[in-house]
Amino acid sequence: MIRNMCFGDIEAVKEIDKLCFKADTKRTTTGIEGYIEASNNSSIVYEIDNKVVGYNFLHLWGSFAWFGPLGVHPEYKGSGIGKALIAHTIKILKEDYNASTIGLNTMPESSYNVGFYMNLGFSPLKLTLSLKKELDELDYSSDSNKYSVNEVNIASETDYYSLKTNLKNLANKVFKDFDLTPELNLIKHQGLGTIFELKDGGSICGIAICYTKSIRENTAKSLQIKLAIIDSSADYKLAIDSIVNACANYAKNIGYKKILIDSNTYNMEICNYLISKHHFKIYHTFVMLLMGKDNPFDSKGALLLTRLAG
Repeated sequence: MIRNMCFGDIEAVKEIDKLCFKADTKRTTTGIEGYIEASNNSSIVYEIDNKVVGYNFLHLWGSFAWFGPLGVHPEYKGSGIGKALIAHTIKILKEDYNASTIGLNTMPESSYNVGFYMNLGFSPLKLTLSLKKELDELDYSSDSNKYSVNEVNIASETDYYSLKTNLKNLANKVFKDFDLTPELNLIKHQGLGTIFELKDGGSICGIAICYTKSIRENTAKSLQIKLAIIDSSADYKLAIDSIVNACANYAKNIGYKKILIDSNTYNMEICNYLISKHHFKIYHTFVMLLMGKDNPFDSKGALLLTRLAG
């Protein structure tokens, strides 16, 4: 039986996830609670005899949606549970949320995974690069004063409302009805990090959502730029300089050792810039698959730096 995930399922989901991904540590309860709430309580589990044996997290970005991580207990692999979870996920996203495009990331080295999703109607596209930078190697000075970067006071309802409005406006430049505001949930309500606004004079031209707490237990302290969006009116490279330097200084001030960021190879020039100018190194790669016509990484309206992976 497939049903909506609830907080009472979290321990079972944590155990399955650790087994599926051969992780050293489990996911945090706080992170899973945030995913459940951000999905409008639409994430799902597969249950047999009152035992949770599989799960899938749904992520709602307006007319665009994505899912993952998805996991099935190893004892039940090959029984069709994963396929059933995905079929139910697609049904929810299309029928309940009118998603025009559904996406995911998976491991490019897994021919099984790629073929599995292709058989369900997804098309494999370009790579997403997960990048990391050790802070003791980073130059914290800014090459330009063109853009200022300010931390948002999310405890202020006025500032938070303004942030949501600005993020919604930027997201709509990617394509119509694209909405990234659900990503604010884990910062505002679960306390997983902080948010920066990029300004050109008095105008908002970018936003960076950063995790300062890991989604897994007992992992190394690092600041993850979970999502950054930059208006096409900005000089992308100078804007990235400002965001990376601000995040690096913030991380250094709280005693963290590294910063992380994700960049899709649709923006190959930006990937190369992060590697050559800021000396990031690739530590993981994902292949993106889409079902539908809208690709948020191939937009003329704004640059999006993130990954479709939880």
